Amino acid sequence: MNEKTKQAGRKELDAWIKKNLNAAVHKLMARGSIDSLVVEGKAAWVLPFQVLIGKIRAKDQSGDFEWFICGELPTDYLESAVAETPREIARHFAMKWQLNASRFLSENPEQNSTQITQDTVAKNLIRNAEDLYSLAEDDRLWLEQKTKH
Repeated sequence: MNEKTKQAGRKELDAWIKKNLNAAVHKLMARGSIDSLVVEGKAAWVLPFQVLIGKIRAKDQSGDFEWFICGELPTDYLESAVAETPREIARHFAMKWQLNASRFLSENPEQNSTQITQDTVAKNLIRNAEDLYSLAEDDRLWLEQKTKH
């Protein structure tokens, strides 16, 4: 692969990261997860064009951040205290999604259309959780590094 091709590929990846980072920040702000008008978000680990795990915090907070995940998976977040590394937080997101799916499947709504929707959501959560857990367990994808808060 020549240098020009590498640069073009890197530009595409940088654009994908920026797009997904911005979308995640906007979603988390819209949900009320972040209650500041000025936020800082950065990528901590990327599986190109599939998964981005990052950190987000209000600009005026010096040390506190929250982990988030986005890309081809649902955008979600967890507190920084849950994990120290992107790999650890990937496992936590997978576990959170499995628990949410179990909760959806155990609920017994009165209307059939609601049950169908809950079953679909649960199945998607299970699939995403299993896919993410497989990624987290693949040693080839991770460099073990402590992440600075």
